[in-house]
Amino acid sequence: MKLNSILILFCLTASVLFTACKKKIDYPAQPNSRIESFKVPVSDGEISGVIDESDKTITVYLPFFYQLDVIDPKIKLAEGAVLKEAVVPVEVMDTKTTYTVTGADKSSSTYKLIINIQQITPLVLDEVSTAATTSKWGIGNGFITVSGNFNTTDVTKVKVYLVGADGKEIALVPSASSTTGIAVALTPSGKTYRLGNLQVPQTVDPGTYKLRAKVYSLVSEAKYPVEIVYGRPTVTYAGVTAKAGETFKIGTRAEVFHQFSEFSIMVKGQKTVLPIISYNRTEAVIRVPEEVPAGVYQPTLKFEGWPASAFGWTVTVTPK
Repeated sequence: MKLNSILILFCLTASVLFTACKKKIDYPAQPNSRIESFKVPVSDGEISGVIDESDKTITVYLPFFYQLDVIDPKIKLAEGAVLKEAVVPVEVMDTKTTYTVTGADKSSSTYKLIINIQQITPLVLDEVSTAATTSKWGIGNGFITVSGNFNTTDVTKVKVYLVGADGKEIALVPSASSTTGIAVALTPSGKTYRLGNLQVPQTVDPGTYKLRAKVYSLVSEAKYPVEIVYGRPTVTYAGVTAKAGETFKIGTRAEVFHQFSEFSIMVKGQKTVLPIISYNRTEAVIRVPEEVPAGVYQPTLKFEGWPASAFGWTVTVTPK
């Protein structure tokens, strides 16, 4: 091919390419139903949510150290757009919140909110049992302590559960003891945090349970289980008063009544049994025999499998 022919061909090709590059392409108009910004106020400023228009999600990366229970977002919409839902505080563990936006152009979009709490992983729950020894906790026991790397001194952020064979979670609750002042106390010791004064609920059945802890979205389960048993009941009162021939009630806020076999007092040096009319796990009905004279007596209670004990409170019997 001659040089002139090559130059002519090159010029024609360049002319075509240049013409093609100058062609204007019109992109489809974006719908007006858009969330343009999603911000979460925090103690030192704002956290901006990441808006993904391709899958209509808003992801908020929330550092754990803020220890928020809820976020109270500020939402900016495209001009002329309106939001179907009211903007209200959202719990940080919520997974169902969506926002539906209607644009001025009558288009509609629904965004799903995703809250990603950034925590130190993994969560570790310290063992309370070993391969050789299984810890025994009494039903109603209000002095349970668990520990781990919870990385918080806020007791409301740590949840501890017994998990039965059916997989059902039973939350340990703050102790009902009135002597602690603070029902639940969480104190750091080095890199370990101890959550104390937890109580095994009085409704729990005896058996072997796994131990599980949760801190926000993190979950940890102890390798070795605990055994829940009937403990020795503790009945603490300032005292009760009843007339001869009448009944009175006693209750327990800690270990439950189980195999409650005897309630007695000493009358003139002689043991006198007061009949147990009925009882359940938390309450018992006792009757004072009509022949018991008026007076103040210290009772002794007996539960099968435990020594009979006096708990330091009194029964005052008044005349009929």
